[in-house]
Amino acid sequence: MRVLLLHEMSGVHTELRAGLRSLGVDVDIATYGDGWKKYKSDIFLGRTSGRFSIAGRLWRQLLNARDFRGCDVIQVISPSPFSWPLSGFLEQYVLGGGARVVYVAAGSDAVYRKHVRSLPYYPPHDWYDCPEEFERFSGLLGFVDKVIPVCYEYKYAMEKDGRACEDIIPFPIDISKHDFNLAGRNKKIRFFHPLNRDNFDRFDFKGTKIIREAFSELQLKYSDVAEFLMVGGLPHDEYSRLTDSVDVVVDQLYSMSYGMSAAYGLAKGKVVISGLEDIAKNGCYYSSCPVINAKPLKQDLIQIIEDLILNRHKIHVISAESRSYAESYHDHRVVAESYMGLYV
Repeated sequence: MRVLLLHEMSGVHTELRAGLRSLGVDVDIATYGDGWKKYKSDIFLGRTSGRFSIAGRLWRQLLNARDFRGCDVIQVISPSPFSWPLSGFLEQYVLGGGARVVYVAAGSDAVYRKHVRSLPYYPPHDWYDCPEEFERFSGLLGFVDKVIPVCYEYKYAMEKDGRACEDIIPFPIDISKHDFNLAGRNKKIRFFHPLNRDNFDRFDFKGTKIIREAFSELQLKYSDVAEFLMVGGLPHDEYSRLTDSVDVVVDQLYSMSYGMSAAYGLAKGKVVISGLEDIAKNGCYYSSCPVINAKPLKQDLIQIIEDLILNRHKIHVISAESRSYAESYHDHRVVAESYMGLYV
């Protein structure tokens, strides 16, 4: 079986590729590199910026189109897998060429944006209702055999739109790459919020403004026993090394379930604070998850963090639970087997 993972989203395909290869699958990733995160790509689809970037992307996609048609499975994780103005032609040629096509619902596609506002908490976007985008994305889904949601929000949106999708498959992580050291042993407890965008003042997808305000207040009160870090724009390898040195990861607040940064934190045995509402836990592997649910309210986040500072022993307990949970649900081989069950 030959599998193509088309595009990247926060390392999901990079980790899944490792899991599939460990099972003996012939698999490659074709990406733009996912910006400053600099994930390694087997097939480079061109630069996303620069004087000749559009022409370069079109040329590379046309160059690889025939080879893509030779895959047994094409898994797409972007709602726009090919570049305009040839996107329609390439979708028809590549995705309509006989391969089994899987769409991983993990990003801000038009179906997600249309329905996410029905949930209690959701991130702001530059647009929600856009009939043209919805029609274009619906055309893409016409080639798709199966839709795989990576967390609660995407399953909710697809089903609310009347579209069939599979059960949630957890984020894949190569656990063996992450040493486990019990969190909370440093002299100062280190709290870390990873930034995913430079322009969070405009589109605050994670609740960074709230987290920044909470961190500022807590730093003044607990500077002798705690540190508060907010860092973004790092290549993935540097981000991973930084996360090794912290005790608590504060990921996202405008969500009903957690994302890939939280999953990495679990794999490293960190205490993770993120959205994980009870509604998301029903009938899902989330039910035993040690992620601490935080609402997008400053005082709620402050209360959670203060409890950890004043009861440091909780960090040790949750740290061990995080690693154990990641080994059970996020191990890349286990996750890869779940995907393989849907490829046949």
